[in-house]
Amino acid sequence: YKYLTFPYTKKKEKWGEGQMKIKRFALQTGVIAGVILGMKYVFPVMLPFLVGWILAEGVYPLARYMAGRRWSRRLHIKESGFGTFFILLFTVLGVGLLLLGAEYLTGKIGDCVKYYPQIKAEAAELVGQCCQGVERITGIPAAESREYIFRQAGEFQKYLLEDGLSMERAVDSVRSCVVILGVFIIGIVSAILFLQEREKLRKILQRSSFYQKMESLGKELLEGLKGYLKAQVKITGLICVLCVAGLWMLKIPYFLGLGLAVGILDALPVLGTGTFLIPAGILLLFQGETFIGAGLFLLYVITAGVRQILEPRLVGNHVGLSPLLILLSVYLGLIIYGGFGFILGPLSALLLYGIFREWDLLLA
Repeated sequence: YKYLTFPYTKKKEKWGEGQMKIKRFALQTGVIAGVILGMKYVFPVMLPFLVGWILAEGVYPLARYMAGRRWSRRLHIKESGFGTFFILLFTVLGVGLLLLGAEYLTGKIGDCVKYYPQIKAEAAELVGQCCQGVERITGIPAAESREYIFRQAGEFQKYLLEDGLSMERAVDSVRSCVVILGVFIIGIVSAILFLQEREKLRKILQRSSFYQKMESLGKELLEGLKGYLKAQVKITGLICVLCVAGLWMLKIPYFLGLGLAVGILDALPVLGTGTFLIPAGILLLFQGETFIGAGLFLLYVITAGVRQILEPRLVGNHVGLSPLLILLSVYLGLIIYGGFGFILGPLSALLLYGIFREWDLLLA
């Protein structure tokens, strides 16, 4: 009987293993779809509350330290009171700095309006030099290209000043400002409420085993995010040094400020060093500055290559993931999420890796 039932038992075990593999694959697919959809649609909606929670957790250690002082205990001031004070203080300081920056920018815009005729004359002279360069390279008469550029500039100006378009743009700007202000207010209020309900929420959540796993996952994600930011700071710093050195070698005025600005520009979504270096290189080539123009193109190739080579390695070393996986996550993130995919892509990969490891989904 033992030998007769053995083949049936073996088939049953194989069937069970097959069922487990199908179930694991279905879980993996569901988790991947959930993370992608969550990052793309839920994350932007919940962003104010996430910012509020991060802000609350950020000020909590300082609030707890202040609440532990003897005079604080005598006055019965709790962590939530100090946390609310620090949040409002940081908010006021941030708004003050923002207003100072806006005042500075409006002053510069006023200077541009004041010197508009001079700026227009210099721009016309620059266009003329570029058109002469185009004539030397392509043979197109400079007068024709200059007339074409000025005509297109006039049409573009009329397009911008159309009544319907201007009103639509104004409405969109007001709507965007209202949304940003609403997100800001919700984030501040939610941070204060998180501080007030912090201990109560922790007591409720600590009873759940799911929360314990999510807490462990959150700590891993936080460490990974810190590593990612460290890697980005290192890469941006190196690119700033390369830009400053390159502009200095090309003997470009204000090379220090321009180099730092271009290097920081490389860290922003969608933008990069090519946003400045490529148009500047083309402009200088048309003006006959072949050496400097070619130098700017070479500097762009170097900085872009350095980022493409170092980003997967440094991010992978700090985050703990394979450099190839990081590169793939950045590429897929840009395709799925758009401009901010270089942040959301690796973050999604890190989140998926943490979930798979925490729930034993990594085994095939």
